[in-house]
Amino acid sequence: MNSVKDFRLQIAENFAPILVEKYFQKGETIHSADRVCPYLFLVNEGVLRAFYFKDGKDITAHFAFTGEAITAPDSFILEKPSKYHIEALEDSRVFCVNNADLENYLDDNPHLEKLTRKFTQAIYLELLERIESLVFLSAKERYELLLKRNRNLLLSVNLGHIASYLGITQETLSRIRAK
Repeated sequence: MNSVKDFRLQIAENFAPILVEKYFQKGETIHSADRVCPYLFLVNEGVLRAFYFKDGKDITAHFAFTGEAITAPDSFILEKPSKYHIEALEDSRVFCVNNADLENYLDDNPHLEKLTRKFTQAIYLELLERIESLVFLSAKERYELLLKRNRNLLLSVNLGHIASYLGITQETLSRIRAK
């Protein structure tokens, strides 16, 4: 099975007519909670993060690095306001595709349904890996898996976001990194 990154060129080529390229500066909010998010974002360069607030704490739910996708899934699929915020963690070049445009484009181009299904399956498998890592792996193993996914992680993502994503405190992350 291919990873999400493996579909990058195929998606860019086949969906070019409906992809809108945008540039976001480091720290820029791409989507705010309590609004409908009609876009799927495909990261060409940079890093994006989806997060929400719980009990006043900023909780990182997802990172999208170069070649990966991100959205507020509850909103993109159900067309309802989202609990997620999405922000750029570094200057980023992103393809945006509107959900309605995507649906219409697939109606007009049914031969792309298979590519879309395989892309969605790759996203699902990455999500499953994340859930299983939270259930079955130690904090150290989760950290190592995240580093394996993106070697430059520490250059673009602050330790607080990493700790939140891993479900640990920043102090625990510091101890793991010290070893």
